Amino acid sequence: MEFSVTHTYEFSAKRVFAVLTDFDLVRAKYESLGHTDVELVSHDEGPDGAVTIVTRRVVPLELPGFAKKVLSPRQRVTQTDAWSAPDPAGVRTGTFVVDATGTPVRVQGSLRLAPEGARACTNVIDTVVDCRIPLIGGKVAGFVAGDTRRAVDHELTWTRAYLASG
Repeated sequence: MEFSVTHTYEFSAKRVFAVLTDFDLVRAKYESLGHTDVELVSHDEGPDGAVTIVTRRVVPLELPGFAKKVLSPRQRVTQTDAWSAPDPAGVRTGTFVVDATGTPVRVQGSLRLAPEGARACTNVIDTVVDCRIPLIGGKVAGFVAGDTRRAVDHELTWTRAYLASG
């Protein structure tokens, strides 16, 4: 299951990137989604400006019947976001991986944050959801993809509101 989303911000890529990689803000964003036990596993910044942030959290899920045997209604996930240094045009690319503890489901994808002039930017998020279960894997992947898409859409709303407030 795959989907792509483009978020457009009326703020600089530098400001948006700072929000996307600041753990206190990442935690606040996850908590606004109802996620709990949000913790920072690691936050590494390279001398060139590359950033990798690894977080762990518990994600509540309202599970349909077919998914109850393979997913928990309180799923513990670890997410790794790895961003490159900006290129000469200020574009950053990256990857993300979300591993759900004890499940055959994996969410991963690519990221691209690009300036659109001095005061705007776009963030393209390409997502792939895999589920390695015979027969119902496609249904489970579809369910997880829908939940992931809602979270990605919420990120846009939350980030815009945060940037507009300060």
